[in-house]
Amino acid sequence: MDNCQCLEELGFSSNEAKVYSTLSAHKMLNGYEVAKFSGVARSLVYEVLNRLVAKGYVLRIEGEPSFYKALEWRKLISLLREKSRSDIDRAERYLESLAATENQDDVVLNVAGDKFMATAKRLIAQATAEISVSAWEQELDALSDSLEAAAERGIKVYVFTFGACSLKGTVNFCYKITDVHNLFPYRRTVIIADGGECLVGEVKGDALSVCTRNHAVVSLATDETVLNIFWQRYIQSRGLFDGGTCAEFLQVLKKLSEELGVNKDMTKNFLVYNFQRRFLDEEC
Repeated sequence: MDNCQCLEELGFSSNEAKVYSTLSAHKMLNGYEVAKFSGVARSLVYEVLNRLVAKGYVLRIEGEPSFYKALEWRKLISLLREKSRSDIDRAERYLESLAATENQDDVVLNVAGDKFMATAKRLIAQATAEISVSAWEQELDALSDSLEAAAERGIKVYVFTFGACSLKGTVNFCYKITDVHNLFPYRRTVIIADGGECLVGEVKGDALSVCTRNHAVVSLATDETVLNIFWQRYIQSRGLFDGGTCAEFLQVLKKLSEELGVNKDMTKNFLVYNFQRRFLDEEC
């Protein structure tokens, strides 16, 4: 009976495996004989037999006494195989329902600076329809091969930068500012893949960036990129700026703000505003 452990691995209890194995080795037995040959105590054997009958693994011939016969082994294997498939399917549906209720999109992953480029290239490589990028020239240079390869495989690639951009096969929106380092106190990069996942942050080693499918974060990143593109096109179409220094660009924005009634007392990014004030407070 030592070899009946394989039945236990298929869901039989130890006593069920002993009883079924005993019945398989004999044509037909009553309860007393099953207990005798299997080694299962008589006080337990009928409970075990009843469970096996209920599962369809053992047949009972009613009488005084009742006799028991094991289901033919090929039929048992077929039954177990079908039950296993059914159990797996049920588990799959259950786990799928749990995954559906748990909002995986809310997960926000922190990306250390040295892993930023690897994560950026992964997003670009996995994109299936569209990529939007807002970055400085240095980051665009580092991602140029990945972005051009994406464009070559039919992905729509939109690139915005305050500097210059010479990428091929992509749709580029460039201010062509010659000293972008004077424009912002940080070098933020935004990459949005298929409108559903984004990477936002800086490449420098001690910076923490975020990569997420969270709808709110992706929407914010997308809105900022779209607004940057809109204003670049608007300023260009009016002939207000087509390349030059940071100071010249900021003076264009200052005049445009006055024209639109957006004054300096309105809400602002103080980190950027205070960084740029040296240009805004003087005429160029």
